[in-house]
Amino acid sequence: MRIRFRFLLALGLCLTLATPAVAASFGTLRDGGVWWLTLPGGPRFFSVGANTVNGGDQTTRDRGYYFENTYPDAAAWAAATQQRLYRWGFNTRGGWSDPTTAMTLPLVPEIDLGRNARLHWFDPFAPDALEKTIAKAREVTAPYRDNPAVIGYFTDNEVGWWNAPLFKWYLGNEWAIYAKRHVWRMVFDHYGGRWDRLLVDFVPAPGFNSFEDLKKGRAELKLRPGGQGIRLINMVTAACAGRYYELVHKALRAVDPTRLVMGDRLPLYYNQDAVLASRGFLDVLSTNYNVDTPDGWVAPYYFEGLARLTDTPVLISEFFFAADENRSGNVNNGHLMHVATQAERAVGAAAAVRNFAAFPNVAGIHWFQYYDEPTGGRGDGEDFNMGLVDIHDVPYERLLAAMVPANQEAPAIHAASAARPAVPQPAVVPIRPAARPVSVTDGGLGDWPDKAGTRLPWFRLPAPHVPFGDVHMTWDSQGLNLFHLAQNYVDLFLLAYDGEFPISETYQLHIEVDAGAGVRRFAACLLPRPHSMYPGRFELVPRLFRIEDDGRLTRIAEQGLVQVLDKPLPHIALEMALPASELGVDALTPGLPLTLRLGVTTFYREMTMTLGTAPRGVGKTDTSRPFAAVLADK
Repeated sequence: MRIRFRFLLALGLCLTLATPAVAASFGTLRDGGVWWLTLPGGPRFFSVGANTVNGGDQTTRDRGYYFENTYPDAAAWAAATQQRLYRWGFNTRGGWSDPTTAMTLPLVPEIDLGRNARLHWFDPFAPDALEKTIAKAREVTAPYRDNPAVIGYFTDNEVGWWNAPLFKWYLGNEWAIYAKRHVWRMVFDHYGGRWDRLLVDFVPAPGFNSFEDLKKGRAELKLRPGGQGIRLINMVTAACAGRYYELVHKALRAVDPTRLVMGDRLPLYYNQDAVLASRGFLDVLSTNYNVDTPDGWVAPYYFEGLARLTDTPVLISEFFFAADENRSGNVNNGHLMHVATQAERAVGAAAAVRNFAAFPNVAGIHWFQYYDEPTGGRGDGEDFNMGLVDIHDVPYERLLAAMVPANQEAPAIHAASAARPAVPQPAVVPIRPAARPVSVTDGGLGDWPDKAGTRLPWFRLPAPHVPFGDVHMTWDSQGLNLFHLAQNYVDLFLLAYDGEFPISETYQLHIEVDAGAGVRRFAACLLPRPHSMYPGRFELVPRLFRIEDDGRLTRIAEQGLVQVLDKPLPHIALEMALPASELGVDALTPGLPLTLRLGVTTFYREMTMTLGTAPRGVGKTDTSRPFAAVLADK
């Protein structure tokens, strides 16, 4: 309580003193390896925010939250809501919140600058693009520039930097579009003007037989199986993303130079090349996040990767938990995190707050959202129990009873995150026994209670890229168990092929293991197929193979050995069991020495991360050799 009082006192003084005529503004600070936001005048703070802190939508007041259903006027609503949020441990208004000055809570507006300036799917390379972006920035920031509570701006929401759609769109444009010319030049230069070299990687559409033909409208290139065209596509993605970040940064510095540029709220996933291209243009990188499992686990690779890709603090611009048991009639119609009961919701949400706060580069976490979505769903059909309060303005007491202590503890957890050094790979890696029997048919990961202790955190891949997922491993007498969480955006229409999707282009997890009976090699490959329930979407089907000494693939019946959890791409969730019999032994026992090598390759062989022998010196690793492991007894 004393810590919260000091924060509120400092906040009130800072916002009272910070007027447009005063230079003091919000900022960022890295202290002892831990990132923070700072209040005007200097005190650091960890931002615990809530999205959509507003009075609701009048058009849905008969089936949704609306302030006039409960309060006599907007002033009464603002006073009561701010008091509630402070009491619940929140200190920031997140995206789509009311900018009213009747509240003093710091605020981060989402201004859709890129969308309004037509940067994403139009012509960001046009000579007048910066001039137009500055003009639009002046317009969209006008309601906020004189408000001392504004920390900075989210420039857009959920810009995915989907690599293949950007490439296809700009290449298919007419030559009058400068972005088309820029992409064409990148293609031409990448292959040194050699069409035969391009044909190794791509299959052009009929009628496009030269670089000159690619200048025409509707030009199209599809990936050739076995080629490396995805590398060029990622270079184009980086160029487009870099141009966007440059334009919005320069525009906001021109019209509101003291406010933080806080990114485009990445959509539960990030493209590594786009993040690399943002370096130097963001004060804060923002990302939305869909918590990985119902117990509130947050996959460390995601934020550890961002810490290496960019030298800025990260703000989780939205996370959420919903429950089928709710008072607003929400049906939770999609893949976003939801559980059965409010009790489960409370446990998972509070655990997620603590898990997020423990990353030293995460300077804030914003809950989505203040109130439940309307009964029957909002305008786009999304219908989730995401609120701190229901549509009748009644708080979810069980949720808040768990979240309030977590919110209050978050700054101290965050401060302590500097003391959590990276664990070097030991000479012999202990593989922990399974805490409970592992089922590979249950559609979940509830049988992995010790996710931190079972993670193998030493995967590597060539710089500047970083691991794109985590692998966890345990053992029991019947064999080895593992699960894998990862991200991989893929346009499954980009590949030129007939018949079944080529195994060579699938997402693959490879395991090499010697349990004393000789080296055995396996591959779990994820094949896409049209979704059985949702037209236009794909689902992943696992194939499990034994890799013979001569390289042939022998299929192993997958039932009971491998499952893909029901998460839509770009999210990957795979669980697998390797029976002792496949390893050439009758049973696994404590103390059994193993040699292991693991590798994971994304669709189209875009990236491969490997886990091999331990480093022999700073920056040295031999991933081509297996590493030593032992089956631990506890």
